[in-house]
Amino acid sequence: MTEPLRILVVEDEALILMQIEMMLEEAGHHVVGTAMTAREAIALVRETRPELVLIDLRLGDGSSGLDVAQAVRDLGGITAAFMTANAQALSEDMAGATAVIAKPFTGTVLEESLTYLEDCVRRPPPAEFVPPGMRVAPAWLASFARMRAASPPRQGPRRG
Repeated sequence: MTEPLRILVVEDEALILMQIEMMLEEAGHHVVGTAMTAREAIALVRETRPELVLIDLRLGDGSSGLDVAQAVRDLGGITAAFMTANAQALSEDMAGATAVIAKPFTGTVLEESLTYLEDCVRRPPPAEFVPPGMRVAPAWLASFARMRAASPPRQGPRRG
């Protein structure tokens, strides 16, 4: 694996947060912080400048992951993806996030999704294959297609 992704996890359920953090670290990534509310998450995004922010939709204190995604989009240069059991509640544009990973998910789904997202962050465009359990925002798919059309072909999907 290449250098670990720097990831911020935004999740309001402590046990799920610990499980996700453990899975990310076992996959070789670096969790730069965790947050349970939008306010905490936005402060940590500004402070830690992660490469990837994984965001639950419904957060503690009644706040929303949509606010976190908006802040990430406004800062620029950071990839955001939702991890939520409420994927159907997201609009088609996913509030500017690149993708959504549906909960509950398996370790395999998370690993394949992270490989795809790592390519989004470090080697865009990612492979055309979108992992099962993950949905990519149509605007991002169109952007990736334009990038592929303008660049030489890659050697198929990269597997971690």
